[in-house]
Amino acid sequence: MAPLVTLPAPQQKSHRVGGWLPQNSKLLTGYLRELVAEVNQHKDFVPTGTFFLSEPVRQFKELIESTAELRMLASGMFDEVPNKAPYKEDPVETKQIQSYHEMLEMFDFVMHRKAPSWKRLENEVGLIGFPFNAILDWPMATASGYAFFLRPEVNKKLKVILDTWKTEVLMTEKSQYVITTDADGWLSQDSLMHIEDETNVTDQELTFQQIFQCDPQGDPKHWGFKSWDDFFVRKFRDIDQIRPVAFPKQPEWVANSCESKPFALQSNVREYDSFWLKGQAYSVKEMLYGHEFAEQFVGGTVYQAFLSATSYHRWNSPVSGRVVHTEVVDGTYFSEPTITGFTSPEGPDPASPDRAQGYISHIATRAIFFIEAPQPIGLMAAMYIGMADVSSCEILEKFDAKNLPASVEKGEEIGLFHHGGSTHCLLFRQGVNLAFVNGAIPGNSRKNLPIRGPLAVVY
Repeated sequence: MAPLVTLPAPQQKSHRVGGWLPQNSKLLTGYLRELVAEVNQHKDFVPTGTFFLSEPVRQFKELIESTAELRMLASGMFDEVPNKAPYKEDPVETKQIQSYHEMLEMFDFVMHRKAPSWKRLENEVGLIGFPFNAILDWPMATASGYAFFLRPEVNKKLKVILDTWKTEVLMTEKSQYVITTDADGWLSQDSLMHIEDETNVTDQELTFQQIFQCDPQGDPKHWGFKSWDDFFVRKFRDIDQIRPVAFPKQPEWVANSCESKPFALQSNVREYDSFWLKGQAYSVKEMLYGHEFAEQFVGGTVYQAFLSATSYHRWNSPVSGRVVHTEVVDGTYFSEPTITGFTSPEGPDPASPDRAQGYISHIATRAIFFIEAPQPIGLMAAMYIGMADVSSCEILEKFDAKNLPASVEKGEEIGLFHHGGSTHCLLFRQGVNLAFVNGAIPGNSRKNLPIRGPLAVVY
């Protein structure tokens, strides 16, 4: 058993973790260059004057151009990206995407054709998880981008575009081309080694085939995965053997709810706080979307952890008890705070919104659970937050709001992420004193904490 660490005074330093876009800006530059070339090649095969935007993208364009303010912000977020390395394209010394018009053309191309891909460049692994996020990575770090992507009407149109991408590509055979054993496939030797290294967090050293349900013999090309999403939400072959539940009958113990790496741990959290400023202090009322239970968590503890692109993306209950309320809150898709943008002394986050996870836990699409556990924990909350692109959260039917209250066992599956980036938070009431395992302290572990493993104990 890992040693326990008593929760110290409030900790508000965010710990950077990689995941959905590469930390090396050269990888992102190279990926965008290839994507721009693909779009331009596609346009070359379309007769002059007949290139039309698809309906969801056309409606987004009409929204942008419906008011001077939106058009100004959409233009400004590209104008404000510095025309210098690493934000320019190296050979021609110009920014790769120079206007919202080019952005819309890129959106239209991706929406019908592109799936998230695995890339390796110059012997360095770089996960190009999501093409939409790659397109917007620098524009969303500008002041205009910050304002633009907070607008509700903008997010409403983006949702239509991303839903179209989901239904036309990510959940269909169109996306199978990235689920192969080719060098740039998610079943390539490089990718599998990375997934195996990340998933073997216990004493076991298992192969991908031993860890996950798949069929490389029956389907040598795609290993039985029908789409990108099918691969993304893959299941353990035997979760009870690979990830046994820690202390299932001891109510004072909290199990880890997601296969994830710790991001932040804060105590004495406030009802309202400045989550958009440096430190990203949690604002409980806004995290929990103003629910009446939120006030019970003022002065309590928030634990947040991050799921990488190659992680297991299903959620399991951290406690036994009764699920008394669930809801999915629609939120923003590409909003990051100015503290991780071009105004930051450290420069913009090259893998945004990785460093902005505290911020997006208040504004992004998220599934909220309130679970009534036995004492000494009592009522607790769990939040599962979409981070990038599709940001889709699925609550299992048993725990849908219409079926509540519903009993739940510690370690039981309660939902899953689809398609996009993800992070999650566990919230505990004031007076619930927790000692966390050493690996749960942000910065203490290189590896993910295993789902259903020990996370914290009440003392």
